[in-house]
Amino acid sequence: MKHSPRIKGNLGRKTLAFFYNLFRRSRYFKGSSQHFFKLTLDYLLVQLNLNQDIPFLFVAVCVGLLTGYVAVMFHDAIMTISTMSFTSLRSLGKPFTERYWMFILPFIPAAGGLVVGLYNAFVVKARPGHGLASVIKAVAQNDGIIDRKLWIHKSITSVLSIGTGGGGGREAPIVQVGAAIGSAVAQILRFSPNKTRTLLGCGAAAGLAAVFNAPIGGVMFAIEVLLGDFSVKTFSPIVVAAVIGTVLSRSFLGNSPTFHVPEYSLVSNTELIFYFVLGILAGLSAVMFIKIYYAIEEWFERVEKRWNIPAWAMPAIGGLMSGAICMWIPGLYGFTYEAINNAVRGNESWANMIGIYLLKPVVAALTVGSGGSGGMFAPAMKMGAMLGGMFGHFVHLFFPTITATSGAYALVGMGALTAGIMRAPLTVILILFEVTGQYEIVLPIMFSAVTSTLIARLAYRHTMESYVLEKEGVRVGFGIALSVAEHLSISDVMKTDFIKFSNTESAKTIIDIFYNSPETSFLIVDNNGGFSGIIRLDEMRVLLKEGFGEGLIAEDIVKKDVPVLYDTSRLDEALKLFEISDYDMLPVLDAESEMLLGVVRQEEAFAFYRKQLNLYGSDQHENPKS
Repeated sequence: MKHSPRIKGNLGRKTLAFFYNLFRRSRYFKGSSQHFFKLTLDYLLVQLNLNQDIPFLFVAVCVGLLTGYVAVMFHDAIMTISTMSFTSLRSLGKPFTERYWMFILPFIPAAGGLVVGLYNAFVVKARPGHGLASVIKAVAQNDGIIDRKLWIHKSITSVLSIGTGGGGGREAPIVQVGAAIGSAVAQILRFSPNKTRTLLGCGAAAGLAAVFNAPIGGVMFAIEVLLGDFSVKTFSPIVVAAVIGTVLSRSFLGNSPTFHVPEYSLVSNTELIFYFVLGILAGLSAVMFIKIYYAIEEWFERVEKRWNIPAWAMPAIGGLMSGAICMWIPGLYGFTYEAINNAVRGNESWANMIGIYLLKPVVAALTVGSGGSGGMFAPAMKMGAMLGGMFGHFVHLFFPTITATSGAYALVGMGALTAGIMRAPLTVILILFEVTGQYEIVLPIMFSAVTSTLIARLAYRHTMESYVLEKEGVRVGFGIALSVAEHLSISDVMKTDFIKFSNTESAKTIIDIFYNSPETSFLIVDNNGGFSGIIRLDEMRVLLKEGFGEGLIAEDIVKKDVPVLYDTSRLDEALKLFEISDYDMLPVLDAESEMLLGVVRQEEAFAFYRKQLNLYGSDQHENPKS
């Protein structure tokens, strides 16, 4: 009797087992083909076990590759559309187009806006969201889940809007596209919420790294701005994805820095005073940028409602208005970095620097705030470069021996103003170091970027993202969506089953009960029932030393400096206290009498919060108009 040859190795055995189970399922399965495919995919994912650290890095590589390819196509598509819209169109109908070119120019962004508006209205069938704000919202509220088709829609609308002369930038859209790609892959592979958020960060980092040729900056952006998670398990896959995205981008678009700048250095230590002043000006300018942008966006909303204008027509109106401005200052267009390169080389004219500084937030708002597509990263950098260039010309004119030329200040101003808008100085410092390749300029950038961030934070509490998030009822802080928790009463999680002692209770009695109780914290009250403090496990360890607790009472060992909650408190206050303190239980007191009413346990509070957050996310998904 012949025996079939045995398949050697673990891989062969698992492959045979998979096909055996597939055959058995298909033979006896009575459902639809779609249901069978879903069950088979689920079984395959269980066998692959991609949630483990090493396989998950392979998934991060795939996300980096996919995002890198999309970023390259995104860049080339914008350049192609802009060439067709301006260079090819101008040469198409000569001499007519040549003669009336100045009158034709405003209608090019208007036509792009019209196409984008129609696409959103009849294909996407939804208003475009705010790019980075929607990603942050997905991380904070929706476990990193983003619509799987968003990356396709965002790519198309951004290419059309920016390529036809819109005032937005291409960096934030590719970050959103990359985040959507990472989220889509995580959803397909049925990853946990933590893994989904990490893959979202992988896509965002790979996208920014590819478009800027800046892998370190891309990683820091994903961690500092989007996720707020510096753990090794999160950091490692994001680094891998950013590296892969950068390598792929370099292989197609080249390895040269994004901005071509001459070598600069800190001329003298006294020069730091001027960079400090530039940081202050950049911080104030960042606040001006945010306020101008949202004032124009809200104006568009009022006009649309008052005159009953179709939503699809608004981007065309914004495009026409921005085109009428850009026809006089071409440096305002979103697809070109020429004005920045001229400023950092010290070659930009005063007229252009003043015009771009004052009008760039206006043009960006007219394009994106009206319903078009684009990001605020490049507009902020342009405005900052012009601010720095003007300031540099001024200080170098009066202090030529102790200051660098205006180009150095343009470069620093570019980073400082962007840091003030994003409130992420570390990200900006690393990105500018990578896109310029200039190590000598890092010290002034660090000084100005941090100064700008502090000034902007003191002058205005909102960033570009937090303003729109709070308008939508989302307030993010301490890594949690506080807007959900701030509407929940502390009484929803308060418990009355806790162990308490009088402050005159003997330490020996407390030790005896400690041995027979699962609790690690005991509450102490005075003779009138008022709260005195907490005795925790740390205090118990000392008491458990042989003979040490003899003759002591609770008053002697109680910890009195304890954060407390009141019956009028909200859940967000409890969550913040748990985040910044090392207590696993907090007392709840009556707001008037200070009497002890109950306790809130950390594990129960966060469990209740996660449950409510999931319910809130489901409601938002099912009722997008609410």
